[in-house]
Amino acid sequence: MANTLSKENELQRKAFELYYGLGDKRSLRAVAETIGRTERTVAGWSRAFNWVARVTQRNIENAQNSNEAKITAELTDVRTKYRILINNLMADFSKDIAQGKVKVKNINDFERLVKLDMLLMGEATERVERGGTQELSQDAKDRLDEIAQLMKSAKK
Repeated sequence: MANTLSKENELQRKAFELYYGLGDKRSLRAVAETIGRTERTVAGWSRAFNWVARVTQRNIENAQNSNEAKITAELTDVRTKYRILINNLMADFSKDIAQGKVKVKNINDFERLVKLDMLLMGEATERVERGGTQELSQDAKDRLDEIAQLMKSAKK
């Protein structure tokens, strides 16, 4: 199908898009009348370029995209609600600390709220640092030596 579609010209592509865009009122006659070609010509394009299969495939893709967008919107809504709740809890907790109602004896609960908030924002909740040195393999050392030699010879 891909090889055949590469031979489809601009008018034929536009005719298919018109055909697809007609939705429930889709007909080859309507396409033919709109583009000024015979219905027989348009029917030939439909067969040659698999319009029925392409419509079905596009409908499937659109349904999948619609479902994905709906799920993404629902997830965003839930995350937003959780973030509002967490922010309110953090504000109340901060007020209680400022008023002396809560002494900062157990920061773990506050830290958990902050980490949850960061997680919901898509931020990292932990900081990982790597330090020290790592020994290169002999193969890597040999390659570096070769590169150094090539660079020296290129300078000369």
